[in-house]
Amino acid sequence: MDEQIWQNAAQASINAGVIPMPVTGTLLELLQTIMDEKEAQFVPVFTKPMNMREIREKSNLDEKALDKMLEGLMFKGMVTGIPSKNTGTVVYRLMPPIPGLFEFTLMRGETSEREKKLAGLFDRLFHEISDLVQSAYDPVIDLLKTVPPITRVVPVEQEVKQEHEDILPYEDVKKIIDRFDKIAISICYCRHEKDLLGKPCHVTEERENCFLFGQTAEFVIKYRFGRQISKEEALKIADKAREDGLVHKAFHVKQDINNEEYAICNCCKCCCGTFQIYYMGGSPMQSYSSHIAGIESSDCTGCGVCEEACPMEAISLVDDVAKLNEKKCIGCGVCAHQCPASAIKLERTGIRNVFVPPARRSA
Repeated sequence: MDEQIWQNAAQASINAGVIPMPVTGTLLELLQTIMDEKEAQFVPVFTKPMNMREIREKSNLDEKALDKMLEGLMFKGMVTGIPSKNTGTVVYRLMPPIPGLFEFTLMRGETSEREKKLAGLFDRLFHEISDLVQSAYDPVIDLLKTVPPITRVVPVEQEVKQEHEDILPYEDVKKIIDRFDKIAISICYCRHEKDLLGKPCHVTEERENCFLFGQTAEFVIKYRFGRQISKEEALKIADKAREDGLVHKAFHVKQDINNEEYAICNCCKCCCGTFQIYYMGGSPMQSYSSHIAGIESSDCTGCGVCEEACPMEAISLVDDVAKLNEKKCIGCGVCAHQCPASAIKLERTGIRNVFVPPARRSA
């Protein structure tokens, strides 16, 4: 085995993403579990998202071999090939480790020894990243503050106090679903990873609740990472996610919230990757949001439901009254929806970048 081939492949995968990380033995083992050496030798061709002409110019493969290579990598989730909405030209992208490979390698919900191994390797990778962040906490957190969020929190549907006009036109999940004719659903890769590790979700028994839209949905359906569903089925899944207390997180094309959404995850504190690595101490909780919770103290009965439901642990009971730590609130609306006394309402803030640093471990 040529170690340099795998080193180059790992670095290319890291470079394809926005989260800085070192090449570790765990990452190398991950890639070796996903693809073969010929594929590893090929993937550094991706120095950016590329069309077929650009790939041909950089590759020494003939047309038939190149098609076979790309098809194999796309089926494995190592590369995506999605048409540009503006030109229709297929754009091929190498997947970074997180987010990217983590999602695609686990979203079929398979349970073979290979998937169990991948789940263990991703878990180890999360812990390695967390240890590295903690070992150089201040400079790493300062660096991560310069990285834009990769998700936007879409609040659960409910009455919202409106005081600001600078909001996105499509806030609610139902409105997003209604805009797309092609919708796919896939297994939640985060909960599937936890199931494979023998640590099932505490919040929901649902597993098939990650939405993909438009051309991304077409890719997911074609390569069997998920299945097509109707708008009616999508709305039922979204309703169940809301009732279970899950956080809607939207992903936008090119990570620009002015572009349309291509996916929505329904996240929980105990399983989902962004929460998982935040509570491990490996990454800030960072997301765009346009809301914040507002607690009406006089209506609060001190039942503690919101404290239990908040995925950010941003609410605590003080003298039997709920108090909000505004710096930790991501505006998801789970607390407002779950509050039996209707003492919490979401308030619009306009788009803000929520950045909650992970806890620093004590020495």
